[in-house]
Amino acid sequence: MAKIVFSMAPLPAEIVEMLIRQTPDLPDFEVTSVQDMPPEDIRKTFAQADVVLGDYTFRNKITAEMIAAAKNLKFIQQPSVGYQHIDIAACAAGGIRVANTAGANTVSVAEHTIAWGLCLLKNMFHAHISTKAGRWEQINVKAAELQGKVWGIVGLGHIGRAVAERLKPFDLSRVLYYDIRKAEPPVERKLGVEYAALEPLLRQADIVSLHAPLTDDTRLLINRRTIALMKPGAYLINVARAELVDEAALAEAIRGGKIAGAGIDVFSEEPITADNPLLSVESKKLLLSPHVAGVTDEAAGRIINRAAANIARVLKGEEPESLVVS
Repeated sequence: MAKIVFSMAPLPAEIVEMLIRQTPDLPDFEVTSVQDMPPEDIRKTFAQADVVLGDYTFRNKITAEMIAAAKNLKFIQQPSVGYQHIDIAACAAGGIRVANTAGANTVSVAEHTIAWGLCLLKNMFHAHISTKAGRWEQINVKAAELQGKVWGIVGLGHIGRAVAERLKPFDLSRVLYYDIRKAEPPVERKLGVEYAALEPLLRQADIVSLHAPLTDDTRLLINRRTIALMKPGAYLINVARAELVDEAALAEAIRGGKIAGAGIDVFSEEPITADNPLLSVESKKLLLSPHVAGVTDEAAGRIINRAAANIARVLKGEEPESLVVS
């Protein structure tokens, strides 16, 4: 009997099948897509699936109830780094393995992070808007240099390390990092980073970029108390998880001049809602983007190809890569 691959990502079934079939010598399988499916049919199809491709938009959640009803499911492949819409505990209890595509968007997110750091320091958004409006504000733009500054990296995983690598040519005075695991000295030397506890990092950094996963310990890591530790001229960049930051506290801090500004790519509700506190902040140095730091053409290609190759491995009875539940 043909295995059932259920794609909960908004992709045509034909595309998903074509990508999986790039791997030769596969057993018989068929792909069903969530596209245009009513909720009841989604639940029924999920219950019959052998393999599931998760939703990279995070809208189609995989709940404990769905996991309990799944009789044949052995593997869920999430085509993104994040998997917060999947009930991981239920998967582990049910013996269902889950994999993500860690590292596939590392370059994209690291480049976005540094681009925003430069945009904030150079005040590029204001420079563009004012010049386009016919004003000539050479003095008021007040651009600054990255050279000689202190950059603080929170989370030294794939992306945090890629940011550190790309900061080397800018000749910063220091690159600090905070992580629950201190890197080995050879790694620190190679990256040019120094370990610091979170509070000293926040006190010293001119730019703080967040690259940590969402856990019980990192939820609301950046809040009123920790923001108060930052320099008045400091910038915060969040390209990780929205839940790391108290959005209301951040909006209040920028509005009140407690910090200079921020670049935010992730939000507590996505698509962003009209009542998000950051939307009401009038600031030249608050940059917002719609969760696109890791969504370059190149990263999207790597992600979907890695996801399809991993599904092919499972269909062939081989061991998948990048497991988060094994």
